Amino acid sequence: MDRFVSIYNQEVEYDFPKKINIYDTTLRDGEQTPGVFFSVDEKLEIAHKLDELGVGQIEAGFPRVSENEKLAVKTIANEGLDAGIICLTRTKQEDIDAALDADVDGVITFMGLSDLHLEVKMNKPREEVNEICMNAVDYAKDHGLFVAFSAEDATRTELPKLIDIYKQAEEHKADRIHIADTTGSINPSAMRYLVRNIKKEINTEIALHCHNDFGMAVINCIAGLQEGASAISTTVNGIGERAGNTSLEELTMALKLLYNKDLGFKTEIIHELSTIVSKYSEIPIADNKPVVGNNIFRHESGIHVDAILKNPLAYEPYVPEMVGTKRQIVLGKHSGKAAVAEKLDTLNIKVDDAKLLETVDLVKKEREKGENITNEKFNEILQKANIDG
Repeated sequence: MDRFVSIYNQEVEYDFPKKINIYDTTLRDGEQTPGVFFSVDEKLEIAHKLDELGVGQIEAGFPRVSENEKLAVKTIANEGLDAGIICLTRTKQEDIDAALDADVDGVITFMGLSDLHLEVKMNKPREEVNEICMNAVDYAKDHGLFVAFSAEDATRTELPKLIDIYKQAEEHKADRIHIADTTGSINPSAMRYLVRNIKKEINTEIALHCHNDFGMAVINCIAGLQEGASAISTTVNGIGERAGNTSLEELTMALKLLYNKDLGFKTEIIHELSTIVSKYSEIPIADNKPVVGNNIFRHESGIHVDAILKNPLAYEPYVPEMVGTKRQIVLGKHSGKAAVAEKLDTLNIKVDDAKLLETVDLVKKEREKGENITNEKFNEILQKANIDG
């Protein structure tokens, strides 16, 4: 039982697994974002950063997709990283053979098992599909692989049918079973119910693969963890199909600071990792993106800046250095004396109170004209105020 003492000195208890395993799928599901392609070298660089962060498993790709994809996965698998290297396969022998050729430590083999997926994709009776799944698990296990069995669209599959296939996977010695919220359609209460009832029936480790279609991927994962799931699929910056996947950085920092569950990650490289993935995916990071957005530690309001200069925690939940970035004080319409004084101090400029107030007034007026207060613009303001820079 992990404890968290809030700032109001109210003691709250959270029940989490002793160890939470993160398997990051930036290089597989993240790359399935429309328009995203990572080269072999880019995948390798991202994999190194994930390994440096401390991620336990890296889902390096889908080897059966192409020879280049297989090469990328194999290159990562032979890089000597501390993280285990796994990949995705369908429940087909040729997919598992491709994974074996790529020298991975393990596979996630998947099948859509909701009535909708069976009807649309397989057009076979459930019993036959279940047998196909177990044959794949057996084949991968027989070849010495770590095997996770994933029920695609699990959150829209009837619970008895879902439990039945997970029991079969356990009987066939799967190392882990995955609940895939393929369309991001579950809510935290339902996730708790689902995991709790699956946990009653199986002893195999439970993993969660959540999509973010309703903005609930992170909290759905936390809800599932509190009911006994112990592995989570993430992507850097939350990239992935449609609205993306569970954000690695958001989950990590929420667990660490809101739930007192430290994953042991080197969090000070989070911002660098995020920037690398943004660069190679060509997906800009929204300024207000939690943890890694440009505005997260960027302040303009005079009231805020005055307090932050005295104690940053007045308006920040944690210090920026914790995720490898820096605080920014921005001059603009809402700036006050403290912000302008701080800016002048960085330039080693001393002024009296009257000149300081005049400079504040000029800053506000320039911003209200639509001008950004860049260093060059600030120098112009100093000249208008007859202040030597």
